Amino acid sequence: MTSSVTFQGKSGTRYRFQAWPMNTKFKPVGGIYIVTKRECLNRTFPSMASHRCLAIGQAADFAATVLSKAELSKLTAQGANCICVYPMADEARRLQIEKDLIEGNEQWGAQLHYLFRPPVADRAPGTLDES
Repeated sequence: MTSSVTFQGKSGTRYRFQAWPMNTKFKPVGGIYIVTKRECLNRTFPSMASHRCLAIGQAADFAATVLSKAELSKLTAQGANCICVYPMADEARRLQIEKDLIEGNEQWGAQLHYLFRPPVADRAPGTLDES
């Protein structure tokens, strides 16, 4: 079952994401995604849920594996159970939206920007740990 959730960027622009279970297999489209801990606070209305953001990123192809096993393990340990996607084919625009969302939601923490980048040997250790 999918639902939508809206996140607002620093610019004031509201982006409507589709929320999916973490194990969803996606079509080969690009876009922005946010990993969340989705909680249904009212069992009477299961479509009304809160999303605590754990990670944000962008990818050229959602069908490719976007999380390493280590990243997935750390996010799951933090309660990750949902991936919210906003399709966007244009890479420059994806980067702008990602930046707008990160800057507009400073409470997510600076480490979120780095979670979904391709692995880089010189990436700072511990960037997945929540402060």
